[in-house]
Amino acid sequence: MRFKDKHVVFIGFVFIVFVSLLTGLAGCGQTQQTTASGGPDGMSSAPLNKEKSALTSVQMVDAKNRGDLAFTQKGLLYLLYGETGEQKQLTNSGKAYYPVWSFDGQWIAFIFSSGQDENNGQLWLIRRDGQQAHQVQGLPELPNVPNISWSPTANVLVAEGRDGIWVVPVEGNPYQIPGIGKYSGYACWSPDGKALACNSGSAPTQDSNNPQDRQDILYTYNLENGRPTQQLKAPADTGIIVAAWWPDGTGLLYSLDPSYSASLAADGLELQSLKLGDSQPKAITYGLGYRNWLSFLPQGQLLMVAGGNRPVWFEKSLVICDPATGNIRNLASPMGAVAIDPAPSPDGSKIAFIAAQNLGNDTWGFSDSDKLSDWIATRTLWIENPDGSGAHPLKAAGTGIYQPEWSKDGTQIMYVQDNSLWMIGADDNNPRKILGPFPEWEKDPFGFYGYIWHNDFAWFQP
Repeated sequence: MRFKDKHVVFIGFVFIVFVSLLTGLAGCGQTQQTTASGGPDGMSSAPLNKEKSALTSVQMVDAKNRGDLAFTQKGLLYLLYGETGEQKQLTNSGKAYYPVWSFDGQWIAFIFSSGQDENNGQLWLIRRDGQQAHQVQGLPELPNVPNISWSPTANVLVAEGRDGIWVVPVEGNPYQIPGIGKYSGYACWSPDGKALACNSGSAPTQDSNNPQDRQDILYTYNLENGRPTQQLKAPADTGIIVAAWWPDGTGLLYSLDPSYSASLAADGLELQSLKLGDSQPKAITYGLGYRNWLSFLPQGQLLMVAGGNRPVWFEKSLVICDPATGNIRNLASPMGAVAIDPAPSPDGSKIAFIAAQNLGNDTWGFSDSDKLSDWIATRTLWIENPDGSGAHPLKAAGTGIYQPEWSKDGTQIMYVQDNSLWMIGADDNNPRKILGPFPEWEKDPFGFYGYIWHNDFAWFQP
């Protein structure tokens, strides 16, 4: 199980379906829907051209029941329906970013920018059938890679703005969490959707330079009664970064950030685990603060990338942790490689991950682009058992791979390669391109010291 704020990717369509769909993107007809001024006010639908697709019954079985894909192309938001093969254009103006599915697959949240300021935008909601598109009124502008996440049990989401944390129901008005101040951090949903975990801190006053005046507090906020409960107070001049709830909802994972230092956080912080009601947390291990690198196995164990220092090409390996006891088990990396981008299979019996050449802790950058490209070409897809045994590469997938994700039935793995989505059998069989390439998906190949995550698409599986 991955955390809800993570982006997952689409598994379900065979290549021939997407060829037919993408061929028809430019010529799809449009119907208008009235929306707020300046918003993504157009929608269009382009059903699959059956004469061109000539799908066989086997291909239709493969395309069905794999879920739906929301993705952006040239700034517009599209939706591909796994069951019918229909493609629908959901916006026709401005730029859409960061699509995120609701828990039941009925709604998509996304950030919309009209073009004046591409670094910020408004939060919009739209139904999966393309109806009821609307801007959420009363919210501040959000960054185009925002901290937004849906409840795991209801059509409600939370958004972190510059002035605090907002709760946004699909029906009704958004409201700011009261009693938890402007400097609140990322909010995490409890597994039952009844509470949020977040931190609150106070900044020093203008006439005070005393670090003791700045301190973070870890809260849980009960959405049913509107009451925050203090769980932990950080030492003076120390921030709190909330990571996740325990899968059973009885504890929290977080890190302490001394001096509120972005530089220290970039080089990795020690993950802490706190049972609700206790005063003493358990120390887990050091790691970078990417939530995409934290996930839970169905048995409740935490899978994460361990290792300090910001470059991903050294000192990175996989560990499995018990959040209640703090005990960890190190998983051996392939020889001469780091292990990153882990993804547990739905039943927890396998772990997919990316192995890449370990360049050693003397390498903090690259003297030219060719050397960076050479390292990217060492990124390969691997599978292993949760005890670390049976590790082997999926050689047919090739190189330069990012972001593996399992299909719901555990037989396929989706991954990003060359600004495209690919799928391969978990038995290293039949790699095929599913979607792309999309030039606008291209990221700076250096990323943040090698860390890159694509948020141009989101996959929902019923």
